[in-house]
Formats: sequence, C-alpha cells, structure tokens
Amino acid sequence: MFDTKISLPNNYNEGNKYPLILLNDGEINYLGDLKDTAILVGLIPQNRSDAFTPWRAANLKPSMPDFAGKLDEYHIKVFEYLLSELLCKYSIDESKIAYGGYSLGGLAAVYSLYNTTAPSIIFSLCGSFWYPQFFDYCENHKVLNTKASLYLQNGKTEGGKHNNILSNAPILSAKLHKLLSDRLDNVTSTFDEYGHHENITGRYEKLIDWLKENLK
Repeated sequence: MFDTKISLPNNYNEGNKYPLILLNDGEINYLGDLKDTAILVGLIPQNRSDAFTPWRAANLKPSMPDFAGKLDEYHIKVFEYLLSELLCKYSIDESKIAYGGYSLGGLAAVYSLYNTTAPSIIFSLCGSFWYPQFFDYCENHKVLNTKASLYLQNGKTEGGKHNNILSNAPILSAKLHKLLSDRLDNVTSTFDEYGHHENITGRYEKLIDWLKENLK
C-alpha cells in the first residue's frame, strides 16, 4: 500500500534514543534541518487519493476516479505493522513520535487523532479540511489522542481560484482549528496569506522550528 524512505542521523548510535518523524508523501527533504537529530521516515502511498481519505467521496475532477477512502486501512499498516518494525529495528524514543503531512497528508494526520494514540505529536500543513463531511466527523466524534501536541497551518487564500467545494477551504479550516483548539490542551494554530501550493518551503521551515521545540 505504501513504500518507505528512511533517513538515519549521520551520527546514529544504538546507545541513544532518537525522535521518530513519520511524513506522509515521503518528502523528507523538507525536514532536512532535523536529519541529524531525528529518524525520518517518508511514507509514500501507491495512491494518495485512496490512502489519505477517510471514506469514499466523489473526486473533484469528474475525469478522475473517486476517492476510495482507505485511510483506516493505511493507518493500521502504519501504526500496527510499520511502527512495530521500526521500534524493533531502530533506537527510538517512544515518547517522541511525530506524524503529519501536507494537504491530504495533513488531513490524514488530523484524522489519526480520533483513531490512535501512537504519535505524541501531530502536524498538518494545508490540511484538506474541505473533504466532504470531515468537519462533521471531527465535531461529532471524541478525540482519542487527547494528550497529543498539535500543529495546524493553513492558508487564508486556499481554494480562492475554485468554484467548487474547495472554495470553502479557509472557512472549514478556521472552524476545525477552533474545534481542535477547544478539545486539546496543546494546539498551535496558524494561518498565512498564501494559497494551497504556495510558500511550501517557508511553511516547512516554521514547522521545523515548532518540531524542534516539541521534540526536546
């Protein structure tokens, strides 16, 4: 269902315990400033539109297949199988496991709050919170991972060039940020002036600063 890309610190030593960062879509190059202090694992799904969606929904492009909604299956493989293998193979600080992603990868990370307590740190950059019924799900279900530290970042102009469900992205993001800020004790909620695919490097830089603080 997915491949992995693993980066160990250059000075990796079995005698030390290292934080673990699981990143959806596998673009661990964006986390380069953490490569010598954490074990980075990129998760590369065979089909991200299927793996990162929590239930079936019509695709925004009629020419494309519908979203398959296989996120529960994906998370079982990540947190029950892959994580167990990583913990056996590498020297990992189990109190410092971070999980997150960008866009649908960020949506998947937030959804995990309701299904697993494995990560102690969750992050979402430009999470696709416009996904049909996602806010309703979050509002009507209890957060399971209540002790997690959460980083939420979205752009104020996401969806601005669309006339479909994407145009509601900033409104739904703001509502979800507030909802989760009310339900969790440690939430960092931030919005910038950019669109969905803009300033990606800058967004990761701010995330890295936050991760450094929370992985101490």
